Amino acid sequence: MLSIIDSNASALLSLALDAAGMRQQAIAHNIANVNTPGHQRVSVSFESRMAALRSPDGQVASPSLADLSNFRPAFEYAQIGSADNAVALDQEMAQLSETTLHHQALLKALNKHFSLIGMAISEGKR
Repeated sequence: MLSIIDSNASALLSLALDAAGMRQQAIAHNIANVNTPGHQRVSVSFESRMAALRSPDGQVASPSLADLSNFRPAFEYAQIGSADNAVALDQEMAQLSETTLHHQALLKALNKHFSLIGMAISEGKR
């Protein structure tokens, strides 16, 4: 029964929620320091790590729960003086809006996943 709740779907959704939360923190940090000289722009790497799960033919591999520990989101700092280090307030605000919508969609998906499990459990009692 525990394997249903600790499924790959819930683990991937949980990791994606972690990444979205971290991304919101990084964007807030960038916005707060937009006028700070020498500020290193912060971003979050997650999607690029998850792309490693795709096979060459484009199919998504089904990793084990233990394998997912390698795909934790991480903060990345841009090099000082690089083009990636410039913080544009309008781009950060757009990314914040996008991240907020993404976070809400992930929460709805996780809620649906657990409601389906709950329905299976309650219907199984009949």
